[in-house]
Amino acid sequence: MKFAEGNNKTRRQFLKSAAIGSVGLAAGGITVQSMALNPPAKPLVLVKGGKSTYSICISESASPSVRHGAEELQKFLEEISGARLPIVTDAVEAAGDLVLVGNSKPVRKLATQIPFATLGAEGFVLRTEGKTLVIAGGEQRGTLYGVYEFLEKVGCRWFTAELSVIPKKATLAIEPLDELQQPAFEYRELEMAETRDKHWAARNRYNGDFHELDDATGGKISYYPFVHSFYNILPPEKYFKDHPEYYALVNGRRRQEDAQLCLTNPDVLRIAIQTVRGWFDEHPDARICSVSQNDRRGWCECDNCRRVEQEEGGAHSGPLLRFVNAVAIETAKSHPDKLIDTLAYWGSETPPQKVRPVPNVRIRLCPIGACNGQPFERCVHDEYFMKNLRGWAKITNQLYIWHYATNFRHYLLPFPNFDELAADIPMYKKHGVVGIFMAADGEYGEENADLRSYVIARLLWNPNVDMNRLVNEFLAAYYGHAATAMRAYFDLSHQQVRPAPRGKGRHMWIYTEPCAPYLSEGFLAQAAKLFDEAEAAANDQATRRRVRKARLSIDYVKLVRSKAYEVRGDSYAPADLGQLTENFHAFMQDARSFGVTSLHEGDPLKYDEEQFAKRMKPYPVVTLENASLRVVVAPELSGRIIRMIDKATNTDVTYQPDPGERNYPDLGGLGLWVFSDYATLGLHEIASDPYEAVWEVASQPGPAELQLMGTCANGLKMSRTIRLQAGKPVVHTETTLQNTGSSALDAVLHSRCDAGPRHIEGSVVDFHSQDGNSVRRTLLSPELEPAGSHWYDGQEQPDGEWTLSGFDNGLSVVNRFPKDQVTRGLMIWSAKGQSLVRVGLWSAKRTLKPGETLTLEVDYEIRKSEG
Repeated sequence: MKFAEGNNKTRRQFLKSAAIGSVGLAAGGITVQSMALNPPAKPLVLVKGGKSTYSICISESASPSVRHGAEELQKFLEEISGARLPIVTDAVEAAGDLVLVGNSKPVRKLATQIPFATLGAEGFVLRTEGKTLVIAGGEQRGTLYGVYEFLEKVGCRWFTAELSVIPKKATLAIEPLDELQQPAFEYRELEMAETRDKHWAARNRYNGDFHELDDATGGKISYYPFVHSFYNILPPEKYFKDHPEYYALVNGRRRQEDAQLCLTNPDVLRIAIQTVRGWFDEHPDARICSVSQNDRRGWCECDNCRRVEQEEGGAHSGPLLRFVNAVAIETAKSHPDKLIDTLAYWGSETPPQKVRPVPNVRIRLCPIGACNGQPFERCVHDEYFMKNLRGWAKITNQLYIWHYATNFRHYLLPFPNFDELAADIPMYKKHGVVGIFMAADGEYGEENADLRSYVIARLLWNPNVDMNRLVNEFLAAYYGHAATAMRAYFDLSHQQVRPAPRGKGRHMWIYTEPCAPYLSEGFLAQAAKLFDEAEAAANDQATRRRVRKARLSIDYVKLVRSKAYEVRGDSYAPADLGQLTENFHAFMQDARSFGVTSLHEGDPLKYDEEQFAKRMKPYPVVTLENASLRVVVAPELSGRIIRMIDKATNTDVTYQPDPGERNYPDLGGLGLWVFSDYATLGLHEIASDPYEAVWEVASQPGPAELQLMGTCANGLKMSRTIRLQAGKPVVHTETTLQNTGSSALDAVLHSRCDAGPRHIEGSVVDFHSQDGNSVRRTLLSPELEPAGSHWYDGQEQPDGEWTLSGFDNGLSVVNRFPKDQVTRGLMIWSAKGQSLVRVGLWSAKRTLKPGETLTLEVDYEIRKSEG
């Protein structure tokens, strides 16, 4: 056994634990079928005693990938046995024993013909006929994949771009072969940097655009552009000034920022068709063009778009798919071999009632809100997605999936999703999915990236392969003597999310802001012990480095959790800021040494360092009290109330943010902001930013009242009063905004309470709307994602107050306001690793001339829930 990198002796256990010979050959996920031949009675002896009588024969006109396949077969057979088989072509009749690679004259003379017409681009046949070995398949990638399948049968593995396992066998006796394989999915891609290398990607049969595949390695399914392409099709800087009608009508105005296109505008369709045709002309290698929504909400609310949505059952996917179909139909006239791709994502996941995708359209469904800790069919939080998947599967046999393979808020967190992958990839196949993109960071440094890259590759080719066998063979090769401890750590992390009785049944999401809430108490101590064992067992430098890199995950969890702020006296700060600072810089140095370039989506390591320097410091606090309440205000943190405690029950009703959340500790509680326009402010939505304000204490008239002053650089100033009503559990806030500048400014005040009900599963919002209806909304529903938002405007608005229940000790929070000051309300909630309900109110939008003011008054009362 030869290991291409590392110490061979430390990995003797590989053969015993990996059971190499049969991996990847299970029937069901891929096509593996007999060709019904009469195989030879004896094995075919390809090499004996380091010598061979065989030549590798290819067609004189073989494709680049077939030629490369022959070279790969030659290369690895020599590494295995020492015998170098010559490569010949069918230009002249080949003599002697042959390995036939690809379609050639000798292949066409075989008694049993190879079904090239049905193999497609990637299918292949492995066959022994007499003393002849046949490896033949599709010209683009099939024959190449057949070569790698054959080499895997004799024990080769390519675990990473740097680590291969090549056996040493002076004699190669090949048992009779008679099988045909075709991939489970036509499109297979993983967006991890570890998969970029063209040779590794080809050997593990990825074929997506992210991988650096060329003609020799079989090419790939290329996109141009990839996704979120609406503003590539109609750039706002080119069209918006003269044609705002091309863009979505949102809240009564055409919007070029944070929105979509107007998909019922005929000129938008005309320009889109011209643009897509031009892209295909400019990028002839592109197989697919993505005509897909921007990565935000902002759907068009014009009469025509609304009419189409209603015709399609109220789904945003209705006007979207009608538009995409129209582009695809016209594009097919000039580019009949090309495909159009669009997303069913973030508002468009629900399938339409009437329109159906035309043949050259691929729908890419995105389970962005699903729990990734448990198989989708077994998780209560994933019922909504399964409903959408079944709905799309009924109306198209061209369905792609955009699956998520990492936590985008914390790339290094333990992300135990291997059980979920092993269950859901075959589940996708069962529902007719034909292509899968696994979304990740695309940069180096994600947790378990090497193992995840290898296992996903095998599952995408054959969904029914034994995932645990794949994990075992990888760990044995990658960690050597440390593999036992690393397998124990793998199981420990997965026990956190595995359903009972095998695990604790916690849930896990790809955008969980809190730092791994699914990791139980005691996990870090158990994990640290296993990593200690792994480091002690590793007896070569390469293995020790791999163990230390894997350990970054639990080091990251410890670091983030140590950032937690506490109120102590008149200060709000981490328990040991000095030690935290030292640990932070040491961790960042370690991360860089292992090639980590980013900890969060879209942010380089430098961003984290800047944010740490900016935010991690003590903040002064002011405590207000009356007989019923104790309220803590942190003026420098956006002037927000960070604690609101009912004294009778010692219950804090504010949401306490996790130190893993972006912008921590300037989060949670009650606050006031000024915007230029209404902003969506969803949990993970792209929203317009508020005017930045610097807050300070203006005065404290008494123990139950505080005056704050907020100043914006543009001349806007806020005077804010926080007062506890005498003898009542009520916080009264009153904010007056004044334009002290020299020019008019658009302004709208936004008051928000981030509440933390402990029982969000049973949380209910009650109010009377302004049209006199009684409204009762249960926030979580089994058929919906466990997070959501809802605007209340017009006559749907609360008539001066609304009540949120679900807190400890039977408490509720009542939010009151003068209804003539408020134009809309916004409720946002999440049970994804947190228990957060955001209750937001918006004032009227005003253009304030110099000297003019705008006022918003809001009260919050804690009361005992009725019943």
